[in-house]
Amino acid sequence: MALTSLYSLCGAGFALLQLLAPAMARPIARSTSSSTLVALQFANVLEQLESTFYAQALQKFNQSDFTAAGFASAQVPLQQFQAIFQDESTHTTTLQSAINALGGQTISNCTFNVDSLLTDVPTMVAAARLVENVGVSAYLGALTLISDTVLSTAAATIMTVEARHQTILNVLAGATAIPQAFDVALNPSEILALTGGLISGCNLGIPANVPLQVNGSGPIQAGAKLNFTSAALNGTIPVETLSCQFLAGGLPVAISQPLSNCSVPANVTGSMLVFVTNSSQPLANDIRDAATGTIVAGPTMIFIDNQPDALAIAARPGLNSTGISSGTPNATTSFAAPTTVTLTPAAPSTVVSATVTSTVTSASQTMAPTTVSNSWTAVTTTISPSEASSILASAVTSMSSR
Repeated sequence: MALTSLYSLCGAGFALLQLLAPAMARPIARSTSSSTLVALQFANVLEQLESTFYAQALQKFNQSDFTAAGFASAQVPLQQFQAIFQDESTHTTTLQSAINALGGQTISNCTFNVDSLLTDVPTMVAAARLVENVGVSAYLGALTLISDTVLSTAAATIMTVEARHQTILNVLAGATAIPQAFDVALNPSEILALTGGLISGCNLGIPANVPLQVNGSGPIQAGAKLNFTSAALNGTIPVETLSCQFLAGGLPVAISQPLSNCSVPANVTGSMLVFVTNSSQPLANDIRDAATGTIVAGPTMIFIDNQPDALAIAARPGLNSTGISSGTPNATTSFAAPTTVTLTPAAPSTVVSATVTSTVTSASQTMAPTTVSNSWTAVTTTISPSEASSILASAVTSMSSR
């Protein structure tokens, strides 16, 4: 009966439970390294955090709250949040079963302090965006701790779903769906610098990096000078010896600058991780080789939303036209402590114009026996935000009637 109910779990859990079925038939679970159990336990706590967050959000907010937050139709975000909540709940249950079958114990006595993230829908959407971006980085980092290749593959099947969540949350935040071609892996201590302030009452057995928070208000743009608050920046370390380092997907190493003159790099869209280090040597974008011993505080996560997608504008046209912010006043996100949460992602750094322009490329080819020439002409079609919203609303109505 227990085995049948476990196999009824879907998605990523199926791969995990396929592996664990033989172990569950024996009194002693299959041999598993301590790092594998730690990784699964840590992932499970993060899944519990996500499940709690989405459950409370769906309980608190109604359709009118989402409409007031600028969405073209409340069904658009509600449908996605309900689907994400179901995914996170399944992940939680599956990981708990896997940990138990491997002879470990789940960490189930944590308290998750998410009230400050649920003050209104814009703040909740911004928080969800951060949570999903952090979740992808957490699973990428956890994969390096899982020694069993079958288990690591099964965990990767959860990570790909988290990446889908990340994409849809970027859209609901009014930003770029897929801003970068790569993501960044973080180790558990770095993840706790971002989320540890939301988790209390349990011992994770993992030391957390000192949290880092960006000061100030307003959207963060390329070239903006940043300053920080952190328990580690208490004057005991001379500021002239410290550096700020920016890490984004696709960068081989972080962009290192003096902390006293820390400016947001140009030519980056989407999330960036910011560290304070006691060395100017750039951190490698490699979880194995990064000189994590130089990290004084962080990371924190900032969002540079300078290229909002037409899809995001269509889904949430009121975000810019009515002056609604997609988060609290500034564009950084920090979960340093429950009582001092500043949640600031996602306000685009430039005002979106009154039209959305889409570009379609047509090609005519002239072929000779030994040569190929291509002539390209760009064809543009301009639609208004109201037209885009109408198209989206029609699609929602069509889906609802199926």
